[in-house]
Parts: sequence; structure tokens; C-alpha cells
Amino acid sequence: MITITEPGVTFGPFEADYCYHVEKSDSYKAIIEGVMMAEFLLIRDNGKGRRVWVVEAKSSSPQKATDKERFAEFIGELRDKLVNGLSLGLAAILGRHSAAEDELPQSFRDLDLKQAGFRLVVVISGHKDEWLPDLDDALKLALHSTIKTWALGANSVAVLNDRMAKVHGLIAAA
Repeated sequence: MITITEPGVTFGPFEADYCYHVEKSDSYKAIIEGVMMAEFLLIRDNGKGRRVWVVEAKSSSPQKATDKERFAEFIGELRDKLVNGLSLGLAAILGRHSAAEDELPQSFRDLDLKQAGFRLVVVISGHKDEWLPDLDDALKLALHSTIKTWALGANSVAVLNDRMAKVHGLIAAA
């Protein structure tokens, strides 16, 4: 079992074979300059098949109503990290990075990409429920082309606070 600690939150524990800590991977270290990255990828089984969650963690966010410019920058950063996490994960599965041969968990190697679902998730620790809809709507809009080109589906993007992350099993209940 592994855990991933980010400011304000500890994710997991997860079975090591179902979690790829992409932000700490050698594959990412080889391309890090100028490339922002999500924290980790997690394979979940929802009873209908496997779904890869690309997860980014934040300890805070700007408010759209008080700082529109910083809010737009923040959404852009989230989009880049999630898309890069998805892209590097898929590239690793497809063998495009030699470092992935030694670090990619077997469950990712065995993943049927044609059948797998994907979910792009941001967890903001300590965030109030009423602050989430603006972020969720803006992130879905920013990820629109990725959602469409990869046929990810209507529920493929989620912005959660730590309470909701516990409900989804990303954070262990204390």
C-alpha cells in the first residue's frame, strides 16, 4: 500500500499496483522542464470496467468573483497538469518512454485502453462546497477539447474538496 502526501492532504492508502505517482516518476523527470504534471494516476474499478483517475491536488484556489485574472491562470494550470498527466500516462502505457518499463505498475501495462474510462480530478483541501461549482464549470470548459477528442464523457471532470475526496475513497477517513 502506498500513500501520497501533498500540502494539506494525504491520499490513499492505495494498492501499489493501481497507483502511478506520475509526478515523481522517472518518465516525468526526463521531460520536466516546462511541463506541469498532475500528482498521480489511479486505476479504479466501478463494477462496469476500469477507469483511470488523473488526480491533481491543491491547497487553495483563487475566487472567480474576487480575482478573475488569477482564477483564469489557475484554471489554465489545472488544465495543463491534467492533460499532461493523461498524456504521459498513456504514453507510458504505450511504451513511448523507456523509463516507464521499470516503473509503470503492471495493472497499467495490462489496461485495455479501448475499454478504459478516464476521469480528470482536482482535489482542493479545505475548500468550501459553495466554492466548487465555479471551479468545476470553468475546468470543464477549459478541458472541453480534451473531453471531446478523447470521448471522455459527461462525468469525466470533477473538482472535489477533501470531504468529497474521502467519499470517493481518495483520502482515508480519519
